Amino acid sequence: MNFVIEFYRLRKEDGAHATLDRISLEAPNIDAAVDVASSLYHTLTMPQVPDQVRICDWGGRELYVGPASGTEPAAL
Repeated sequence: MNFVIEFYRLRKEDGAHATLDRISLEAPNIDAAVDVASSLYHTLTMPQVPDQVRICDWGGRELYVGPASGTEPAAL
């Protein structure tokens, strides 16, 4: 399956977010994509430390949203 992983900063006051990095990925399922996102959080060099990660399918449908660190995920 093809996924898009998006790392972003979240401003809690108004819910605005700024995308820090977006990566295309092929993985067998959403669980594997979440594992890759967690690994990338620790290895990618981004301009800022992301707060959240969102994983979508190629059609833009959100499949996962949660803390970028991989702790306490909030699957959709």
